Amino acid sequence: MTDLLAEGIELFNSGHYWDAHEVWERDWTPDRKGPDSGFYKGLIQIAAGCLHYTRHNRRGAINKWRSGADYLRPYLPTHRGVQLAALVRSAEGYLVAISGPEWPDLEMPRIAQE
Repeated sequence: MTDLLAEGIELFNSGHYWDAHEVWERDWTPDRKGPDSGFYKGLIQIAAGCLHYTRHNRRGAINKWRSGADYLRPYLPTHRGVQLAALVRSAEGYLVAISGPEWPDLEMPRIAQE
């Protein structure tokens, strides 16, 4: 696990979704076409979904959680020391919860490391 990946996880787990996204972008940028491309895209999209949720942007949260989970599925259950299965399950559950007429009161996920 890189220092930037770990820093992004710490920021994400503290609710600083935009900052986590920015740190992960820095880690991913040198090798955007490499084998970890979908992994970073997935983390970034999940973080963006959480940010949209906190701003009560239903459409943004749905779109980002869906795409983030899709990007992460090929890397399940863990990748680069990051436990992804629970994160993807959370995103899938949020998609169900947010599809109803009321705004759901969701507890945002935390990313676990090995």
